[in-house]
Amino acid sequence: MKTKLKLTVYLIMGFLFGISANAQKTIIKKEALPANAQAFLKTHFGSKKPSYILEEKEIFSTEYKVQYDKQLEIEFDKKGNWKEVDGKNDKIPKSVIPKKIASYIKTNFPKEKVTKIEIGTSGYETKLTNGLELKFNLKEDFIKIDK
Repeated sequence: MKTKLKLTVYLIMGFLFGISANAQKTIIKKEALPANAQAFLKTHFGSKKPSYILEEKEIFSTEYKVQYDKQLEIEFDKKGNWKEVDGKNDKIPKSVIPKKIASYIKTNFPKEKVTKIEIGTSGYETKLTNGLELKFNLKEDFIKIDK
């Protein structure tokens, strides 16, 4: 009985992996992004044109990736809420960084710039030009430094 259960579990896992490996990636226009993503790009990047916008559809989710100048990449969820802004070791626009987090960084790391910021279910994670990673909760309060 245990062997049949293991086999069933492996078959289901293989099926799910096969489905997820078949993510559909499509280049889209800015106008095809959800309204939240369009507003975010307009607010923080003005009329600057992206190099490309990618829609990644999987069975249970859709994500969007917007890239500017081969350096800056922004990820959005299916509703157009930003998940990550990554400057690939170059600074990202200050306007993207929540005010309380920006203030903490300016006070404690005045010579550093933010090169990446992510938001997740437990809070924010930022990466600085010196390589330090700072974690903040959803209320934008500092939690810890990761090295």
